[in-house]
Amino acid sequence: MEVRFKLTTLRRSNPSHFGIKQPPSIAVEPPRRNNAVAEALAKIADLSDRIAIFEEPPPVIVKLLDKAKLSLSWLARLHAEYFINNGSNSYFNGNNGRNFVGDRCSGVYFFVGQGSSTVQDRSPSADVSPLYWSARTYRQPSFYEFTMKESGTYFVRLHFFVPSFSTNLASDIFSVVASESSLLSNFSVKNNPGLPVIREFLVNVRVGRFRIHFVPIEGSNLAFINAIEVFLSPEKFINDNVPLITPAVGRGNSFDRLQSQVLHTLYRINVGGSILTPENDVLWRNLIPDDGFLFNPRAASSFFGGEPEYQLGNVTEYIAPSPVYRTAQEMNVEESGQLNLSNITRSFNVSKSSRHSVRLQLCEIIADSFDSIVFNLSIYNKFVQRISPYEQTVQLATPFYFNFVVDSDESGTMNISIGPWSDSQDQNAFLNGIEIMEFMKKSNIVFPAKKPASKRSNLFAIVGSVVGGAFVIILIVAVLVVLKCRKAKPIQSSANMSPSNLNLALRIPYYEIEQSTKNFDSSLLIGEGGFGKVYEGLFHGKKVVVKRSELGHGQGLLNFRQRLLSFPEFAIVILFH
Repeated sequence: MEVRFKLTTLRRSNPSHFGIKQPPSIAVEPPRRNNAVAEALAKIADLSDRIAIFEEPPPVIVKLLDKAKLSLSWLARLHAEYFINNGSNSYFNGNNGRNFVGDRCSGVYFFVGQGSSTVQDRSPSADVSPLYWSARTYRQPSFYEFTMKESGTYFVRLHFFVPSFSTNLASDIFSVVASESSLLSNFSVKNNPGLPVIREFLVNVRVGRFRIHFVPIEGSNLAFINAIEVFLSPEKFINDNVPLITPAVGRGNSFDRLQSQVLHTLYRINVGGSILTPENDVLWRNLIPDDGFLFNPRAASSFFGGEPEYQLGNVTEYIAPSPVYRTAQEMNVEESGQLNLSNITRSFNVSKSSRHSVRLQLCEIIADSFDSIVFNLSIYNKFVQRISPYEQTVQLATPFYFNFVVDSDESGTMNISIGPWSDSQDQNAFLNGIEIMEFMKKSNIVFPAKKPASKRSNLFAIVGSVVGGAFVIILIVAVLVVLKCRKAKPIQSSANMSPSNLNLALRIPYYEIEQSTKNFDSSLLIGEGGFGKVYEGLFHGKKVVVKRSELGHGQGLLNFRQRLLSFPEFAIVILFH
């Protein structure tokens, strides 16, 4: 395979040529910075206006400002993200800003279903990431539950690893279900001994409770999971309306509502380049070279260019990592100037008669003039798209992409080809990246219905006299006690312990209390007395004490008021039922 370099790759607007380091990649952090983000965006907008008064502002400054706007805009949307180290009671700082929290740590923001246990590698190999030193296992169907604060398309990544001390996990078969779709069906990791297996999905999630179910197959001992990632994708990451391609017709009607689909990543290809790991990408994706997918390697040659020129409002580094746009494969030309073959074809194994999202990444780093290369794109040997980079961008080296929904045929192979347009000045064609994702089908596994939001989850805390009855009353008291700033007061009589005197008004859904205490996990029990059991928890970032009592049990609000003074560093939450 021929390899070609372009020597004129240095561009005036590349920050590294001015001795200025590029802004660091985004590190996803818990969503407590919206105000700061909004202020930063406002300051950047003001700075942009000030710079605009110059006739020709330095391109490096414009580029850095654009990138800062993009990064902060995404951070402003991060209202829920979870990075979980399953089965662990410790934290793991992953690469590029992912901070994984052990699901056995106190005060976690997610809920672990019942019927599970944990396994630990007591003598882990130095070659194995700490993320895979533990796992959570299930002998019966169970789940993880997350509280989602914003609707949108979320990345869901599931990590599986079979440790050396528990090789029997490799033979276990199980299914994973989320949003009523089958993410994994009859899944096992037996073909990947000693290596982590990561499965990635894009899932449309609404505000509320989101569950990932793990279901051991009958006859199989266990289901298991080592790590889970759930985080919001950047805005407009998925196009909702794209062309539909079928093997029989080629390009036909449009496909609507792509954003509502559950998608499973099958292939993410760095065409002409090398392996890219999560360290290379702000969204922590893995990419592999395309060498193994070329139908005829003699048809293509690799090309290496310079930094991509991103344009605000167009393609960003969230669509594909920037190294993807620095490499490409073009038509291989013999010394005589003749093409070896008329097209470059890549073949991918896919499920038969299934539907897929196909995204092709392109960046014109090959031509020396602006309008010299125009070429054809074909899928299943059917013409799909005439590609002219100059109709998509306004300058060389600017990334762009095409997105399609493609139905597979009965062969189990999807062929994607590029070849020169007959009227093109240069008889050439190129491609930088390929992404193929499969539509997931609805699951036929039936789970017990979630409790209606109008009943238990909407029973709000109301502090008052507990009137007997057959229904559950939730009393939640959120009291921030600042003892250093107040003097001790004489204890009031029970006659004066009315709800108004306690000044308690916060109302919280029941399921959030369950989450704050991990469903009243016994490991979080910190006391028990005449007023009921006392649990430690974490509610919206604040330490809380949750007190749980039965009707007719306990010594009343007088003793509780006295007990408040025992927990000066906590916000106090009480639950009666």
